[in-house]
Amino acid sequence: MKPRRLAPLIMGVVVVVAAAIDAGWLDWAVVALVVLLIATSLATPVSKRMHSRFPNIGPVGRLAAGAADGAAAKWFALGALAVYAEREGSSLSWQAAAIVAVGVAAVALATVALKPATRGDLRLNLDSVRVSRSLPWALAALSLSASASILALGTWPGFPARIFATIAAVLFLLGAFYVLRRLVNRKVYRERTRLRIEGIGARFAIHISGPPNSSYQLNTWLPLFDKLDERFVIMVREEALYAEICELTDQPVVYSSTLRAVDDVLAMGIGTVFYVNNAAANTHLIRRGQLHHVQLLHGDSDKPSSRNPVSAMYDELFVAGQAAIDRYWDNGIQIPRDKFRIVGRPQVAEISGPMPVVGPKTVVYAPTWNGFFNDANYSSLPHGAEIVQALLDQGATVIFREHPYSNKSAELAQNVQAIQALLAADAAATGRAHRFGPEMFAEMSLVDCFNASDAAITDISAVPIDYLFSAKPIAIMEMRPDVLVRIQGRPTLASASYLAQPDDDVAPWVARLLADKELPGEREAAREYYLGPFGHEGYESHFVDALHEVVQAHEFVGELDLEA
Repeated sequence: MKPRRLAPLIMGVVVVVAAAIDAGWLDWAVVALVVLLIATSLATPVSKRMHSRFPNIGPVGRLAAGAADGAAAKWFALGALAVYAEREGSSLSWQAAAIVAVGVAAVALATVALKPATRGDLRLNLDSVRVSRSLPWALAALSLSASASILALGTWPGFPARIFATIAAVLFLLGAFYVLRRLVNRKVYRERTRLRIEGIGARFAIHISGPPNSSYQLNTWLPLFDKLDERFVIMVREEALYAEICELTDQPVVYSSTLRAVDDVLAMGIGTVFYVNNAAANTHLIRRGQLHHVQLLHGDSDKPSSRNPVSAMYDELFVAGQAAIDRYWDNGIQIPRDKFRIVGRPQVAEISGPMPVVGPKTVVYAPTWNGFFNDANYSSLPHGAEIVQALLDQGATVIFREHPYSNKSAELAQNVQAIQALLAADAAATGRAHRFGPEMFAEMSLVDCFNASDAAITDISAVPIDYLFSAKPIAIMEMRPDVLVRIQGRPTLASASYLAQPDDDVAPWVARLLADKELPGEREAAREYYLGPFGHEGYESHFVDALHEVVQAHEFVGELDLEA
């Protein structure tokens, strides 16, 4: 149990004990419980999922978000204090019962109002502020009503108790009115949202599903979709991810959590759906065979995720170069070749080539994370401190950019901290301008890191393939030596990079990278193989033109058969 929930629960138990033994310090225990409940709500960071419900987060929003927190503590306290109040004045027991009823009803109604089903399965970011305007105030009122009920019973009987009871009743009536009105009008709100979405006139949709912090998978494509002169909607299946993406774009973002909501959006004249990952929820749309389904993925690498057999279920796969097609066939996944379209990888268009180097070189170290499953763990971070130390020993300036998901693993998070401490100590001792940590992430994109560097060290991910566009030297630590493709006569990433195994001596490997006397020609051939036969000038236009062509060719006419 989280500490913010455990502390009020413990204090609630203390109140129960105090009421049972008729302790003289009961009133102080009650006050402490109420203060703890309110302070916890005000101090607890609002989750991304909750932020999607209350766009304007302030004290009221925080109280609303925490309205259901500490429910067990509130119920324990209300029950124990009801018995205590009845003991103190049996002739007024009906009043004590009424206060208990108000407190319990406030907690229960707030809990119900925060359930996903009561907020609806279809939401539009353009409506979120207006629709949610009264809800935070209502939930905050219910939260404070429960706390006031506890104070009333804790100070029972007497004038203060009556004041707290009156406050509890008034707050409950206000909160209940707005929450119940919203619950009763759910169908009205949903139909209003549906009509707003229909009014957008979207020609295509982008679908994304995933855990929190997955928005980068979409964000890598958004600037390119924005260049199309076509209306579209972004369909998101999870609340936390919906909140993230609403902050990324002004384009229409639709939260569609159920199959019914998905079908409502698809029935609005959408002809093509683009996907940025292979989430299981993609099948909820793929089942609509009348539409055209295009998989983009969000990176290109030799990881299994870039050759997932489920990719065969899409009508078309946009890939950067011939390497992506061969990767499937090399692994026995025989997707018809006419499903593939080579469009380049437009995200690399802003990556610049090598610049004359005067003095020590700057190297970007960009390791991947350990993946959701063990067979996708290619992270070199366990050896990261050794790699960075070898770079420092060579006099290099280091840009350290770990994968955003690295903090999901306690071990990798410790590796990141160790590397950051190493760089901070060296910067203090030598004055070298190493870049790392939250400030670097806030100020520099991955492309910025590439452009600021003279070479890169990474592992098996999309990073080395993207870095090929720069023609700068690349070093890869193969945590699993059977993953990188090695085929005689083929310009693979393995043939164009300086490779090392986890047990190798890191220092000579780093020295070969910095000297770069062996592989310039191989990198140029690998660049075309992985990133397409397109020149630097107008590189991203090939992808944008392909998008436009697909949307135009698959305009949906007629009605979507929702019975299919």
